[in-house]
Amino acid sequence: MLSVYVLIFAIILASIIVIPVFGGFGKKKKSNGSKYNNAVSLDRRQIQSKWSEIEATANLGGPAQIKASVMDADKLVEQVLSSKGLPGNTFADMLKAGQKLFSNYSDYDNLWYAHKVRNSVAHDNGIDFNVSNGKKAMEYFKKALKILGVL
Repeated sequence: MLSVYVLIFAIILASIIVIPVFGGFGKKKKSNGSKYNNAVSLDRRQIQSKWSEIEATANLGGPAQIKASVMDADKLVEQVLSSKGLPGNTFADMLKAGQKLFSNYSDYDNLWYAHKVRNSVAHDNGIDFNVSNGKKAMEYFKKALKILGVL
């Protein structure tokens, strides 16, 4: 009879320890209906303010201003992607992981295009930089920020 009590005690003790460690039983609840929870909270007003500054620089229209705006816009979108809790250490890694955040594939593809323009500016020293491509990239960054819910 003592062994039955010891067995019951062992089961109860194991339940107290094991269930919390393995997360319990049943379906997991999603906090906001999204697969990705915010890893870092963002201040939308701060993002909007930063975007206004970036756009103001781009609207000056010169190649140097467009290049700087593309670089800054890419950094801003990267911060937003990171805040969504997407895995990855680079913009490209997070964008691959976050494809489902974009219901329209062309918007997702356009953000890739914008990031490639940024890479061209960053790694090719801006040789043969096409201002119209830079302006198009800026449009795509803005659309992505809207889709991501910060503009």
